[in-house]
Amino acid sequence: MKLIVVTPAGREKYLRLLSHYVLKSPEVYEWHLWDNCRNEVDRAYLQQLAATDTRCRIKTLPDADGSNNAIGDFFRFCDDPDAFYLRLDDDVVFLEDGFFPRFMERVASERGSALWYAPLIINNAICNTLIKYLSRVLVDGPLTCQAACEFSWAHASFPMALHPVFIEAVKANRLGDFRVPDREIRLSRFSINAIGFFGSDIVELGDLFIPPKNGSGGEEEWLSATLPAMLDRPGKVLGDLVVAHFSFFTQERRLLQSNILDSYYGLAGLVPAPCKTPAIPLKDRLRPWRKLKRSRAPKYTISLPPSIAD
Repeated sequence: MKLIVVTPAGREKYLRLLSHYVLKSPEVYEWHLWDNCRNEVDRAYLQQLAATDTRCRIKTLPDADGSNNAIGDFFRFCDDPDAFYLRLDDDVVFLEDGFFPRFMERVASERGSALWYAPLIINNAICNTLIKYLSRVLVDGPLTCQAACEFSWAHASFPMALHPVFIEAVKANRLGDFRVPDREIRLSRFSINAIGFFGSDIVELGDLFIPPKNGSGGEEEWLSATLPAMLDRPGKVLGDLVVAHFSFFTQERRLLQSNILDSYYGLAGLVPAPCKTPAIPLKDRLRPWRKLKRSRAPKYTISLPPSIAD
């Protein structure tokens, strides 16, 4: 079975890091880069990246403008019934060693048990809850098991506390502290930072698989919650496989003011890519009520459990 990675792309500051993990893996048959760039500088980098490896394929749509509105339509390119399509956001900044072959082994053994499959994602609201209650990591602070958690999704304070502990665990060879049992996801939206589907399912469902343009919630709501509910087929988080997602738009500016992204580059043995902290759009400055009525970000204390040596 072919493994085809697909990525709505792209922001150079993240793609430089993601490409390190994707292109060093011989298990990746192709990498489809969905051109949803926000500016010509990023688009030029996308072309440069694609030229480095024959497995890269740039996919384009006329209405892709850098927003989330067109992303669902790119799934029309997922038309190989002999492939497994793994969608990775461009700001997935870490995949554990051996991730791709282990993930493919797991999904092959689980085939038919779910409509979609995801690893345990660092900085994903539902996975945050799994980590708090099912892993060995110690998490003190409020969380809800909802994709748009009013605490961990809506503010940067949770990933600001989580990412450094996760990076520490990687360096200390303690990813086992984060692993959780597999869990099915039913009747719940899931942030699809890393999510995969069998191409045979996509082809069989045809146009039903493609998120409707006029649907509420966009591709994420349709693929992770609505379509699984219609088909009575859950999603599944494979809790023994770990990737890290950098940020949601609600968190990005604050996280880029820290050294966390540089630390992820360091884990990969790479020199950090130059990046600018994104400006706050005028509409967000004039309408602060959009960031929920909670004025202060919640506080978190996150740590690894004492090791046996301790």
